[in-house]
Amino acid sequence: MKLFFLLFASVFLLNSIVSAQKRKIYTINPGVKATEVIPNDELFLHPGFTPGMVYFKSGTHSPGLLNYNFLIAEMQFIDTKGDTLSLADENTIAYIAINTDTFYYDNGYLKFIRNCGEFKLAQKQFFDIVNKEKIGAMGMKTSSSSIDTYTRLPGNYKSNGLVAQEVLTLTRNDLYYFGDKFNHFKRLNKKKLIEAYPAKGKEIKNYFKENSLKEITEEDMAKLMESLYDKK
Repeated sequence: MKLFFLLFASVFLLNSIVSAQKRKIYTINPGVKATEVIPNDELFLHPGFTPGMVYFKSGTHSPGLLNYNFLIAEMQFIDTKGDTLSLADENTIAYIAINTDTFYYDNGYLKFIRNCGEFKLAQKQFFDIVNKEKIGAMGMKTSSSSIDTYTRLPGNYKSNGLVAQEVLTLTRNDLYYFGDKFNHFKRLNKKKLIEAYPAKGKEIKNYFKENSLKEITEEDMAKLMESLYDKK
């Protein structure tokens, strides 16, 4: 197991560097819509709205033209009038299927990646506000780095048509989660992994002690989850 973690760490480091290089930063100035700055292929999961199916916990289902919006972290659809709207009553949704993609809803939409032992590996994707700059006297900017990670942009930002009221710096963020058979998901981190695999607590602690990097790939997380499950 120790050898596995050492080998995994080397791959993890390389993939982290590559992933970090691909991350794009967007600056939205006051009075400008984010959709005017961020290209469409970065805003949505698919190039266009695609036939899909929403399955509800009640056992019913409903077809529609669907697409996941990364900017507001919501599943959207085209209604009969041709308007773009977000799905409501999200807690009634069991899962959503769009082409080969499956989404679950648990305090946010999570895109299914693969089964790993008894758990599902999933990813929450959204735009994160990494910095805010208010325009003060004489047109001077006052920078304020964001402390919190927003899995959804603040409500007042969406209500005014996605128009920035200050200089915002946005970037896409991808967080990994693992879920049980009831589709309840937890953030994939040291604490939650130890809760799920208490017998492997020491090895998990050692791994995260040696690897403090935040950027990871889907394949990295899948290998880690499967390795823990195999030796549970």
